[in-house]
Amino acid sequence: MEIFAHDVTGQPKEQRRLMGRRNYVAIVAYDPEMVNGTFGRTDMRSSEGARLSLAADFMVQGEGAYGNVVKFGPVVIPSLEFGR
Repeated sequence: MEIFAHDVTGQPKEQRRLMGRRNYVAIVAYDPEMVNGTFGRTDMRSSEGARLSLAADFMVQGEGAYGNVVKFGPVVIPSLEFGR
């Protein structure tokens, strides 16, 4: 995926799939219906009925030894359906 359209300095990048800097990824599971706000819903579904997706944020260190961290993302990985 081409998620690195620009460097941490803001300059456009040629190679948009790789970032040659110190980085890490933060992955969070979530229920898209809860995030998007299903109106009129007051109860939480059981884990059996939940359709969890994943959201991945790529955190990249900025310029210098103590550069600010720059976030790229989120990249959303939708839940899979059984049998597909």
